[in-house]
Amino acid sequence: MSQFSAGCLIFFPAGLIFGWMSQFSAGCLIFFPAAGLIFGWMSHFFSSWFNFRLDVSIFGWMSHFMSSWFNFRLVVSFFGWMSQFSAGCLIFFPAASLIFVWMSQFSAGCLIFQLAVSFFVQLFEFSAGCLILCPAGLIFVFLSHFSAGCLNFRLDVSFFSQLV
Repeated sequence: MSQFSAGCLIFFPAGLIFGWMSQFSAGCLIFFPAAGLIFGWMSHFFSSWFNFRLDVSIFGWMSHFMSSWFNFRLVVSFFGWMSQFSAGCLIFFPAASLIFVWMSQFSAGCLIFQLAVSFFVQLFEFSAGCLILCPAGLIFVFLSHFSAGCLNFRLDVSFFSQLV
């Protein structure tokens, strides 16, 4: 349910701007700690708040908030916020924002081959929704973000897709 907004990206550009883009990078945190820390979880912390209006369930929002809260490392990343800000202005200032979008989405480009995750997204998100009831749900939160990033790569996954 918390991924409902991500599923409606075609209809809600705001979700595209503040939602899954940060989740792409966040999903790579497991594999690229350095890049994920700077451009993933930091920006995801902010995007979770922006997505509050788009989430369709309290559990979905709580899972987003909790996953961000546990991973943002208490350090406000200027680059994380800047990448989100630039991504939001992409349709208005393409040239100025491409560099930040590419930097924040670099890790996402490595996930192109991870496509068969549709079923797991639903499963993991359901478990993530129960985070406050089951602490073990944390593992599903991470996996769901990773899967969500893979599932939506086709919309905007790399510097090249930004150009076109």
